[in-house]
Amino acid sequence: MSVSVSSLSVVPGGAVARFAVEIGRRLGQHGSETWSKVFGPGQNYQVLSRISGSGRLLRRTLQGMPLLPAVLIAIAGGMGITLFSWWILGSLIHTSTKAADPIDITKLSLTIAGGVGAAVALVVAYRRQRDIEQGRFVERFGAAAAQLAASQVAVRIAGVYAMAGVADESTGSRRQQCIDVLCGYLRLPYAPQLGANHQTKHVKKHTVADSGEPDTEDHFEYLQNDKEVRQTIIRVIANHLRRGEHSWSGNDFDFRTAHLENVDFSRATFNAAARFNEATFTGYADFGEVTFGLIALFSDACFTEKAGFTGAMFAGGAWFHQTTFTGDAGFEGATFIHRAVFGEATFTGYAGFFQARFTEGASFNKATFTNGASFDDVIFGAHDDPVLPIGTMFDGADFGTGRVEFDRPRQWGPPPPRFDWDSDLSLEPRNVSPRTWPPTVQS
Repeated sequence: MSVSVSSLSVVPGGAVARFAVEIGRRLGQHGSETWSKVFGPGQNYQVLSRISGSGRLLRRTLQGMPLLPAVLIAIAGGMGITLFSWWILGSLIHTSTKAADPIDITKLSLTIAGGVGAAVALVVAYRRQRDIEQGRFVERFGAAAAQLAASQVAVRIAGVYAMAGVADESTGSRRQQCIDVLCGYLRLPYAPQLGANHQTKHVKKHTVADSGEPDTEDHFEYLQNDKEVRQTIIRVIANHLRRGEHSWSGNDFDFRTAHLENVDFSRATFNAAARFNEATFTGYADFGEVTFGLIALFSDACFTEKAGFTGAMFAGGAWFHQTTFTGDAGFEGATFIHRAVFGEATFTGYAGFFQARFTEGASFNKATFTNGASFDDVIFGAHDDPVLPIGTMFDGADFGTGRVEFDRPRQWGPPPPRFDWDSDLSLEPRNVSPRTWPPTVQS
């Protein structure tokens, strides 16, 4: 097929349509062969994936770029696509060598100028639409934040759902911004004994007798029925961490120093950082079958009642350093893919680690077990270091007076877990079993 530039500029519309059909037919016949020649056989998927990834990177770059550079990049990209298309079509279609007429060159120049103008208009329209979306986000975000600061409990609860709605319709840093506000609310000062009443203010007067100084007053203001608002936030977050249309699992959650009351994160998935450092849990704390994709931080946290981590998956590091478990702590069937740190943790209640799996070992150095613990059927692995493998350590641990069981482990290192009585078995506490040390590994 031979087509000249001049003939393309004068043929009627029907002929142009037929020409387009012919081009499509030729591309359909030879496109796969040409693609393989250019990119190599079997590379179609990889090439398309790279093109898609490059497009997303370009979009993010253009969003924060001044207008003029963005326009220039759009023009350059359009010219690159034109040259690439010209090269592809040239390899499929044998064009005429006849010199082009001046009128055709003029038309081609006007076409290029129109393309440049279209690129400029597209960039400007895109930036305008982005500014409109940003303004809409700021407006909705501000309204939801104002509701969360209201004095009426019903308005604050509405603000929780409004902020969650803004997060659901946003992505990236905007969604993270909404989540940070909800987590920040939980970090505000909170008195559980006043969380469910209608008290809004407490005034304490100080009278100084015979001193000649004026009396003083301390005013303490409370948010009315704040317990309902805080529990609503927990439920909303937990629901978004389970399977649903709008998942927040890929976002960070910062509950450091927060006061969390009767929390239920069972079957939730945290694929980003989950920080509970120095948090206070009152009431039950249910983390059953939860998944932590990255590091889970609970150092210096305090669980005042039962803490349930049954069947939990810690895919990143797990830090419970100096954590206090006042009630029972249940880690039955939990899996720790990376090293777990329970150093200086205090287990006042019963500590259940039955069938727990410590793939890279754990540190229980200077931990305190007051009322018994179970490590039956446990797996104690070790950090896979060819030079110095690090196993599980109980150096300086206090096993109290309750029964502590290490019976029938499924794996005992290597290296084997380390205890204070390894060099002198007579130092093994009487409440620790088995009495024949070390334990016999299940076959």
